[in-house]
Amino acid sequence: MPHTIELRKVSKYYAGEDSVSMGFSRIDLDLDIGEFVAITGESGSGKSTLLNVISGLDTYEEGEMFVCGEDTTAYTTEDYEVYRKTYIGNIFQDFNLINSYTVYQNIEVVMLLNGKKRSECRSRILELIDLVGLGEYRRTKVSKLSGGQKQRVAIARALAKDAPIIVADEPTGNLDSASADIVMETLCKVSKDKLVVIVTHNYEQAEPYVTRKLTMHDGKIIEDKRIAEPRLTEEEYLTDTTGTELGGEERPGRAARAGGRASRASIEKPKKMRWTSELLLGIRNTFNLPTKFILLFIVYFFVSTAVLSQYATTKNSMHESDLLGSNEYFINASSDRIIVKKDDESSFGEADFEKVRNTPNIKSIVKNDLAVDSGVSFTMGDFYIEGPVMPTDQISEKDITYGHMPENDYEVVIKLDPTSDALVSVSNNSDAYIEQSIKMQDMSQMQTYSFKEPITIAGIIIDDNIDEDSDYSLYGYSTIYASDTVSNELMISMMASMSKAELNFNGTKVMSENERAVYSAPDIPEGKVYILEDQSYYYKDQEAVGKDFSLKVTNRFFESKGDYKVAQMITEKNCESLLNIPRDEYDMYYNCVFINDKDFRKLFDKGYYQISAYMENEQDSEDTLKALNDQGFTTLAIKDSLTDSTGGFNVVISLMTYGRLLLEFIILFFIAYAVIKLIMRSRNQYYSTLRILGATKKNTDNILKVELVLMMIIAYAVDMAFVALVKLGYIRIKEVSKLLYYLTPLDYGILFGLLLLMSLLIANRYSRNIFTRSAMKAFREGA
Repeated sequence: MPHTIELRKVSKYYAGEDSVSMGFSRIDLDLDIGEFVAITGESGSGKSTLLNVISGLDTYEEGEMFVCGEDTTAYTTEDYEVYRKTYIGNIFQDFNLINSYTVYQNIEVVMLLNGKKRSECRSRILELIDLVGLGEYRRTKVSKLSGGQKQRVAIARALAKDAPIIVADEPTGNLDSASADIVMETLCKVSKDKLVVIVTHNYEQAEPYVTRKLTMHDGKIIEDKRIAEPRLTEEEYLTDTTGTELGGEERPGRAARAGGRASRASIEKPKKMRWTSELLLGIRNTFNLPTKFILLFIVYFFVSTAVLSQYATTKNSMHESDLLGSNEYFINASSDRIIVKKDDESSFGEADFEKVRNTPNIKSIVKNDLAVDSGVSFTMGDFYIEGPVMPTDQISEKDITYGHMPENDYEVVIKLDPTSDALVSVSNNSDAYIEQSIKMQDMSQMQTYSFKEPITIAGIIIDDNIDEDSDYSLYGYSTIYASDTVSNELMISMMASMSKAELNFNGTKVMSENERAVYSAPDIPEGKVYILEDQSYYYKDQEAVGKDFSLKVTNRFFESKGDYKVAQMITEKNCESLLNIPRDEYDMYYNCVFINDKDFRKLFDKGYYQISAYMENEQDSEDTLKALNDQGFTTLAIKDSLTDSTGGFNVVISLMTYGRLLLEFIILFFIAYAVIKLIMRSRNQYYSTLRILGATKKNTDNILKVELVLMMIIAYAVDMAFVALVKLGYIRIKEVSKLLYYLTPLDYGILFGLLLLMSLLIANRYSRNIFTRSAMKAFREGA
């Protein structure tokens, strides 16, 4: 049978930058189960180096080493990992325990590395703790133990693997004599079933217990002295590897040995570490060092916030790029605006308004869609104000800076453009503007809109949070909030302005040349019409009074007709007394006619044929449009109607933007890796210890991934909590709200994926760095 360990002309060298030093040279050595071997010699003689090669912590450069008959010459890093995991239990002079773990956890970890279930470990761990006399300390962190207690924990950990070989480098070097005797007695007990090899400077302390003494000098064994026979019985020497005695009678329990030697086939290989154990250690490592946890959290919170900010900025840039366009029909090109019409092109009823208003993602509706783009203008004191007309349900009392909410249908609220010259004057003397009457005109100031009662200012809004990049502010617009009554009367006037009129003077038809040909006046009797003096020529002998007159108006929404009798002819002399038109403005009404207010409403008040709906989140516009379409509405999202103003470079802009995001992500990755590597430097010894104990690269990689990914999830969760508070309005920061506006749940999922990828790459890079060197070299550098 082969020896447990065989060395044939084995040499170990260390290469420096300019020199090569010898660890030991051309060693021949056989070691077997049942031996307790002490290696002694002066410092630098090669004792520890030989022990590290035997235990697989270091490689060798020359010769051959056999383990249970198998040549290790061609062993790879992975092969050495399997070797240490299967055969070796390590005990170090400096203990190499995990200080942040308890006594129980230090022993448990080696069993978990060997594929044991956590539930299977408990009884064996408690047995070993009692064996080394530390029962009352099982829940104590090893950092609080004395040196002798720590070494006993290290022995218990080595025994927990149930490996056939125990190697110990100066196991009593840091202990008092009493503790040293306890350690030696314990090692002596276990040597009956195992090969125990120790390195010691104090041979006299070990002499009562060892069976063999090796003395080294200058990298060579100069003495190999048998002190006592191996601690196996004669019966055990005669037992073969199957557990059957040579006499033929089966004897259970010693199948791993024959003639004091171990068969490789008889050594039970440990199972692979379970993924649940990797998860357990990763979670445990996340929280067991508070300082490291806080530092990693700060780094990951910074990374998470930076990635979120970069991604959100990119999304905003892409969105702004998509909206780099204009629409000649809609001045208000807000990206959250939808134009809504009925499929049958009929006017809206209250039920239709409710359908649109109750559609998911619809924030508000504007019935008088024309006033959103056409707008109105007026003077407020010495200042000229213009802008769209919106419904008062979009504001509340808390929004009012000066004055109050409207108390009747003909009171309005003005939200001033943030660049308006009126801001300073209003702030200094707001009372001068509240309750002031205004005269609304179109934005070209060519037409004055008439209402049943005067329009007065009830309140003024000065909002520091007004988005200066919005469509209204971009064009220097304020916003006028008015009641449905005012909005409706304004809509009627706007319909008159956009309608073409066919004037029928008792059979003579004339198409209006002005943009608006029909006006109303309250003092004109119903069914009567006032025509201009020049229009009397369309009648015989210019006798127009009492004659027939008919009217047909047409616009893109409807056609309407009316029949009247001519009641009066308007001249430059009577225009002011009859219609309140200044004489110098008479010519402006060329080829126009005037009818009663009620007749005017009959002609143009046909309801709303087109409204505007505003979305809560324009990112969900597709679903919102579909929901409206399914209810019988025709829709147009304004953002989809914009013409490309980039000259076809939109794709190039997109590629450049995403390229910048990728570059920023790569830079952030290397910055994060450098900082995390510095923080995790304190963990090098931990992961190197796991490697010595038999952890594979995959094991350490997975444990590290769990630790870093969990830290990432915690930091990301804190970020998401902050985002939720911003979205819910508990935190009001304009810049942050704007940055987060266009992010969807899918975007947050992508962000999580990016952070997860970054964490996995960092873990993989860090783990690979640990495994680029031999286990012992990595351990020394981590110490």
